[in-house]
Amino acid sequence: MKKISRRDFLKATGITAAALGLTACGGSSSSTAAGSTAGNAGPKKVSYWMDLQQGGCDRVQNFNEMYCWQEITKNTGIEIEWNHPASGQAGEQFNLITSGKTLPDLMYHNWATAYPGGAEAAILDGKIVALNDYMDKLPNFSRYMELHPEMLIDVTTDAGNIYGFPAAYTHTSADSDVWQNCFEREPFDESFIGLVIRTDLLEKVNMPIPVTHDDWYNVLKAFKDQLGIEYPLCMMSMFEGIAQVFNAGFDAPMPTPGYTPATAWGIDKDGKVEYGPVKDGFREYVTFMHKLYSEKLLDNDYMVIDRTTQQSKVINGQVGAWVDMMPSGLGGVRTQNRLLDPNSTFEACGVHSPVRTPGVENWYHSGNRAFTGSATCITTSCKDIDAALALSDYIWGEEGNTIINWGIEGVSYEMKDGWPAIPQKMIDEALAANTNPADLQEMYRQLNGAYQQDHWQRLVSKIDYTLPEGTVDQNIEALNTWSYGNGTQLVGLPATDLLEEEQSKYANTFNEIGTYVGQCMSQFITGAMDLAKWDEYVKTVWEMGLQDCIDIQQAALARYYARGKA
Repeated sequence: MKKISRRDFLKATGITAAALGLTACGGSSSSTAAGSTAGNAGPKKVSYWMDLQQGGCDRVQNFNEMYCWQEITKNTGIEIEWNHPASGQAGEQFNLITSGKTLPDLMYHNWATAYPGGAEAAILDGKIVALNDYMDKLPNFSRYMELHPEMLIDVTTDAGNIYGFPAAYTHTSADSDVWQNCFEREPFDESFIGLVIRTDLLEKVNMPIPVTHDDWYNVLKAFKDQLGIEYPLCMMSMFEGIAQVFNAGFDAPMPTPGYTPATAWGIDKDGKVEYGPVKDGFREYVTFMHKLYSEKLLDNDYMVIDRTTQQSKVINGQVGAWVDMMPSGLGGVRTQNRLLDPNSTFEACGVHSPVRTPGVENWYHSGNRAFTGSATCITTSCKDIDAALALSDYIWGEEGNTIINWGIEGVSYEMKDGWPAIPQKMIDEALAANTNPADLQEMYRQLNGAYQQDHWQRLVSKIDYTLPEGTVDQNIEALNTWSYGNGTQLVGLPATDLLEEEQSKYANTFNEIGTYVGQCMSQFITGAMDLAKWDEYVKTVWEMGLQDCIDIQQAALARYYARGKA
């Protein structure tokens, strides 16, 4: 996203520096105060609706059991009545609740896509409250948005209404050697999934880490022919879609099975919206994947296997390379593999997506956008808006944000050389119980939510504490490899809004296109559809109304960019 002027965007949204209480350089608003609520006579209480799975803690049935929320309640004086939808039913229950007259005070969900007509419709329908007139009561939130207006764009509708508090990935800048606080951390497109390859097998076939698609073909073939590896490349179809790995070098975004065909949208080098599956590069992609599939270099069960099956094959030494997520403990996988085979030399690392030309970075790459899409909104049912504002704003300040990301200092984290770290006592306790220290820490911090999420916390949670001192931690190296230097433009589109008159036409047309494209993509790769029919396939997609969908998305993107102009 291009940088925008703070002044212009604040002007466009009707917010003034005076209302924010900020100086031109960012001001010095209090970062710990709980707004106008703390210290007031009488207890304050708000109801809060949020999917329990967002917390990242499997040990609780209610967020009030988590120590971070207990500490936040103590510090703000605001009690929280949590409403958690049944597991797997968040979408259905969100629709049911928002169709009624009485809503919880605060609701965390993807309002832009889940509510009919988006967040602006929810405001017009009298379901949620626009925050524009309350920014003077949100000193921490206002300060962050003043410093990082590109994030404010994402929770501002085309009409200029700020509709909620976003779930935002943030990171300490790559060029900083000190940990940055919640105001300094920049919005961050977090890449959490990518390619992994066994480096010990590369040594056995005397090959370097593959860079181009031809390199990958040659390496996978060597794994199979020279070493007898049963599945040179193993992956789930969904993981390939999320990671956007092999198609990235062909400059063609792809749909993600199990998610949404909208992931196949992209913004080309001219700033125009494009749909990957009709590009010539996508033909190159399915041709390449079909070659791997037909020669059994790609696990032929990739369309149906799940993550557990993939991991089992990796641990059993049957796999040479795979697509991993977050990643799931490269050190642990190595340990399990060597327990099964004491003679194993298993070593693996995360690698960049293949490129067309060595030394030339891909245009597209995968990852979560800084704004995850979910946000906490204050509903019109809320009778104590001051309490809802104060609670939300508290976790956008230094004290509250540190608590929700890390928990309690001296217990779940400690500052080590200026950086938060899991205390040695917790590490020792976890290792003695043969578990990950992050598992013990999870009671103290919330994984996701409407605040600045600290990428450093996610890295720390993935550290392999069983490694001897001085050993490279491939978990962390993989996450950094996937996040930096792996592409220029994030696939997909930012938080655009479709107008009410656009939504029905777009949904009806694009759902059919997405279904057809997904079917054809898998058939091209498996050979069930001859690649000679490519032109016929592309012609069909256009005839189904693709140009109308592109026009709608292009108009929405133009309105999105216009939010930051005076």
